[in-house]
Amino acid sequence: MSNFGVDYNQLENKIYKKSYKLSDVKDKIVKVAFDIVRFKENDSATKLWQIQSSDDGEYIVALYDTSEDMVTTASTASHNPWKVEYNKIGKTINFYYKNYPIIQVASSKLGIKDTDLDSVENYLPERLSQNKKLACALLNQLDNRSKDHVFNKYPELKGA
Repeated sequence: MSNFGVDYNQLENKIYKKSYKLSDVKDKIVKVAFDIVRFKENDSATKLWQIQSSDDGEYIVALYDTSEDMVTTASTASHNPWKVEYNKIGKTINFYYKNYPIIQVASSKLGIKDTDLDSVENYLPERLSQNKKLACALLNQLDNRSKDHVFNKYPELKGA
């Protein structure tokens, strides 16, 4: 029976990859802080990795718990009504509420650094849903007619 034993730690590492050899993924990651990186194609800014040295080279190691992350992603992704898209050509940021276009704002008007614009789609929707003052400031950018239209369509935004 011991010939058919399962090493659950090894199985978990295969399913939820918790570390990679740095040289294998160097072109797929972007530096966030000193030794903190994230994958370019990853949508979530919360999935951060740390560069660590070992006897056989450098690795990146996950800084997040996969079980909590799956629960959080499932619960927040379906409940966040805000969506943000960055238009690189026009250098504008488009804001949507429940897939309805609310406003388009020039990135220079928002005071966001050019280096941070690529990640605005990842963190700004969550910030808008959590920070009512930020949502209110965004909605105050609308003219009165547009604001009335948005508030009639989505009355829950009036309290924002």
